[in-house]
Amino acid sequence: MELAGDDRAQSIQIGAVLLFGVLIIAFSSYQAVVVPDQNRGVEFNHNQGVQSDMQDLRNAIVSVPGSTSTQAISIGLSPRYPSRLVARNPGPASGSLRTNGTSSMRYNITVRNAAADGETEDIWNGTARSYNTGTIAYSPNYNVYANPPTTYYGQSVVYNQFPTANLTISDQAMVDGRDITLVALNGSLSRTASDTVSVDIQPVSRSDDPIIVRNDTASTNVSISVPTRLPQSVWEELLEEEIDDNPGNLDNDSYVANVTATDGPGPYYNLTITFEQTPKGYRLRMAKAGVGTGVTNESAAYLTGVTDSTSVTRGSSTDIVLEVRDEYNNPVQGVSVRGGVDPNSEGALAQSTRVSDNDGQVTFDYQTSQTTSTGTQQLNFSYIGLDSTFNETTPQNATLSVTVTTQSGGGGGGGGGGGAAGGSVYYNAVTQQIEAIDTDGITQYTGPSVEAKGLSRLVDIDSDSDTDIVFVDSNGDLASTDTRVPIQIYDDSGNVNQNTNIGVGDWDGDSTTEVVYVRNGDIYDYEPATGNRRHIQKNSNAGGSGFVQASAIAGIGDFDSGSTGLEIVFVSGRNSKLSYISLPGESVMQVNAEPNSAAAVSQPSDFDGDGTIEIAYATGNGDMQLVDSGGTDRSTVGSNVAEVPLGAVDWDSDGIPEIVYANSNDNNNLYYYDYIDSTSTTITDSNRDKISTTSDAGTS
Repeated sequence: MELAGDDRAQSIQIGAVLLFGVLIIAFSSYQAVVVPDQNRGVEFNHNQGVQSDMQDLRNAIVSVPGSTSTQAISIGLSPRYPSRLVARNPGPASGSLRTNGTSSMRYNITVRNAAADGETEDIWNGTARSYNTGTIAYSPNYNVYANPPTTYYGQSVVYNQFPTANLTISDQAMVDGRDITLVALNGSLSRTASDTVSVDIQPVSRSDDPIIVRNDTASTNVSISVPTRLPQSVWEELLEEEIDDNPGNLDNDSYVANVTATDGPGPYYNLTITFEQTPKGYRLRMAKAGVGTGVTNESAAYLTGVTDSTSVTRGSSTDIVLEVRDEYNNPVQGVSVRGGVDPNSEGALAQSTRVSDNDGQVTFDYQTSQTTSTGTQQLNFSYIGLDSTFNETTPQNATLSVTVTTQSGGGGGGGGGGGAAGGSVYYNAVTQQIEAIDTDGITQYTGPSVEAKGLSRLVDIDSDSDTDIVFVDSNGDLASTDTRVPIQIYDDSGNVNQNTNIGVGDWDGDSTTEVVYVRNGDIYDYEPATGNRRHIQKNSNAGGSGFVQASAIAGIGDFDSGSTGLEIVFVSGRNSKLSYISLPGESVMQVNAEPNSAAAVSQPSDFDGDGTIEIAYATGNGDMQLVDSGGTDRSTVGSNVAEVPLGAVDWDSDGIPEIVYANSNDNNNLYYYDYIDSTSTTITDSNRDKISTTSDAGTS
């Protein structure tokens, strides 16, 4: 018997072959499609991470002006692909991080038409100043992700550059209102790798302190030029909030007048930012950040005065402080500076040589005797040598002036009538603290939380090298405060008049500083150094009780431009007229001027620059007038002047003080009025916020 044929084994073999073929095709498809697609995602995500790393790098660089130590930033140059059991990844991707332009002066930051004041003007005198800089670029070499961007850091901005477009991924930090911050890159960096690299950002030259620069002539504007790979249109977007739509309008916080970009050098544009002219000037901060190898240190470039001018009473001494700076206006340590009195001047320096400290500063003690001539004495300093070839205009040299007087003036009235150059004292209605702000909007002093109802200006009453503020509190007590010691009570009677200026100065010529104030309607003076208090009397022929009656103090100053010294200027308690007295027991002199409010008077100062001391006072309806001791009234000035104490401060640094007042139509925010150009300007802090005071304290 024969069996029938059977071919089933061939079917199994064919099926197995077909199944294996399907697996091969599926694996091939996975290897050819899925793996690249997954790796493309890995590479894309890595690129996003590198952009974040580049922003960290940018933040480290732009913070160099305030940094004191090297910062290390890690940047992952290539991605890590996931491990696979069967499929294979491509070879490792790589990336490169390199500097461009940092070793060639073709690529530079240039500041033009910028002039500073004082000895700093020896180097910042309007001539163009250039500083080498460049960019840092990350370029990936991916296996799958096609046409990734090159990511750049340059001129405070991180951006992606594609073949046909640019995409910024950070803001700019060069311009912020009147603040200009320029950080130059120095050094050489070139790394190509498949791992993570660490980049050290070295603060080669840095300082928190800016210099103030203004246009050097009436027909020029301060400008900065920088190399950038971004076109003009992108920078106009980055600077949108800083560009003034109405150039010349100084009432807003936008100061950029124009932005232009021209081709070159190389693949870069030369971007120029032109600023408006403003009497306030611009706060210029510069720094040098080192990356990689070949970083160069900075040496001394110029010598400038921290105390450009000062005064000293004959027979006493005063500190003269100078600073050694590099080309970036930052302090240089360890430089030997020589000093001496000019051959045509008098007095002596206690030290002939000093070495600059960590802040680049040197301090000399200028000494006088009772026989030292009064007037201006010249002191010469240099770190290249004092000899017959000394030239004060050489940047490495400096000549500072000291005015020797027979008596100390100033205080709440401004001794000679020049007005306070440092800034304004006020009671902040928001923080409810006594504060002082300088003419750059930087807070000099923040006092305790006490309610002040009358203020003096900043003055070193107790000769401890720290400034004091005398004030009347809400209890009617007179006190002082500074940053070193707690509040000191000068008069705890509870009867000190409020809503008035307080005079501080040596009005009686005994070489001791007095605080002059009103208590129970009479004028008193108090000497913090001795604890002596006087109830000020007048010539009995003038009538009255024999004591000088007052409603408010204006201040102390040479109001009558006479030879007898300084006067107390006040508002009479008898007839509300402006009055003054030169010495205890002398006659009270009256001026033909009657303030609308006894409180609304200023310190004695030369507001119009004519050499005669005036008082500014409120006339009602929000107006002010100036009057001198002869009763000569100037034209009505100002607008919306609140009837609270007025101040005298040289806010625009032109040597002539402005009238500081609270604006009654703007929530008692502080303004200053410039008599020379008939303009009122808002006073703002470093954040460009307005400053509001109260109707009791005003300003000083």
